[in-house]
Amino acid sequence: MRIYRFLSPLLLLVILLLASPLPILAAPPVSAQQLVKEMVYNELQDREHDSFWSYRVVRTTPEQTIVACQVETGNGPLYRILSRNGVTLAGEQLAQENARLDKLFGSPSALAHNRAQHRDDEQRLQRLMKLMPDAFLYDYEGASDEPAIRISFRPNPAFVPQTWEARVYHGLAGTVLVDRRYKRLIDINGKLVDRIDFGYGILGHIEKGGTFEVRREKVTETHWKTSLVNIQVDGRVILFKTVSKQQREERSGFLPVPTDISLERTRQILDQALTSGSACFAQGGSPVHK
Repeated sequence: MRIYRFLSPLLLLVILLLASPLPILAAPPVSAQQLVKEMVYNELQDREHDSFWSYRVVRTTPEQTIVACQVETGNGPLYRILSRNGVTLAGEQLAQENARLDKLFGSPSALAHNRAQHRDDEQRLQRLMKLMPDAFLYDYEGASDEPAIRISFRPNPAFVPQTWEARVYHGLAGTVLVDRRYKRLIDINGKLVDRIDFGYGILGHIEKGGTFEVRREKVTETHWKTSLVNIQVDGRVILFKTVSKQQREERSGFLPVPTDISLERTRQILDQALTSGSACFAQGGSPVHK
């Protein structure tokens, strides 16, 4: 009887354990290197599918701050300056801006040049994005299961850059913020850890300490747009010409426009921005839908 009384609770416990469902163990998180690789894949895939947007731009350089309305088109992004250094364009300045737009919209060669510049910028960005998994080494900063995961990066000593832009890119160290659910880039913030010399310094250099930041935001369930580009670098390259890329550009108020938007409709949106509080949509507050 004493043995029975001793075993009964033990047997009961075993029975309860066997009857209870086993806990489902979460799969171990992927490495930071793998997560960045998947994020880069998603970013590049998104860029393969055209989607055009209008938005407000605030661009700051050492010389001035301008506010503009910008519309993405098949001819590249087209913009109208609305204010400069906090003063709304009027009088002679407004007339000059209207003349610039008239000349641009009426010149197939100028539009082609704008389109080519935009294409080159996009191709350069894609080249650099493709280098991310190999050019750097990555480590998680904090928990790897947070909705937004911060990952530190540093130059991979095994990576050999093949172009001057890849050399500058490879000289960065900093952090990447990744949306864990969508595996998309939220923010990348880098700093040049060493001075970059070209031709052993004879052809020039870019100073150590320069910074670079790009921020992205989700504008629909399937689309992300760049909301901030902030570049602050200094140096002297190619026959001692000064390179000073100090520019901060913020973008907001994203609204979709048709991918086949005409030049006429684009000009209407830009002109209507003059009376719509710097927003880039049709007068009366109605967004331009796809």
